[in-house]
Amino acid sequence: MAVNKPNGLISPSQAKALNEQFIKTRSKEMNKIVKKLTGDKKEQDAYCTWFSIEELENYIAYTKEKATKNGKNLTGLNVYFGAYPTEDRHPKKSNMSTVFFAPTTETSKLDVTELSTESDTDLEGLNLGTIGFPPRAY
Repeated sequence: MAVNKPNGLISPSQAKALNEQFIKTRSKEMNKIVKKLTGDKKEQDAYCTWFSIEELENYIAYTKEKATKNGKNLTGLNVYFGAYPTEDRHPKKSNMSTVFFAPTTETSKLDVTELSTESDTDLEGLNLGTIGFPPRAY
């Protein structure tokens, strides 16, 4: 089966530049926050979150099925930035940055169906990826 080249591809050098800009403009301040919240002067915030291909493919298939059962059509995924709360269950993740996925679905208004980039909060999001620790740049 032929696969179409996705829109929005970036080169490894572009990815590196994006990550370097993130680290340069945000990580110092984010690390200050993490150090303050944890009380650990050596603690650093996460730079990435990892999800397996199997997790992502399963999540998309599961969410498509749930959307269909709810009479909706899955149109995409939003990627949100978040931070883990302080908790005993996953102490290494406490106060660290994360990302999570939230599905989007078509919306119908006045007999017009349109693509929406608004998250469908009736459907579950996906989180609990593995944070890159210690933080490493791209």
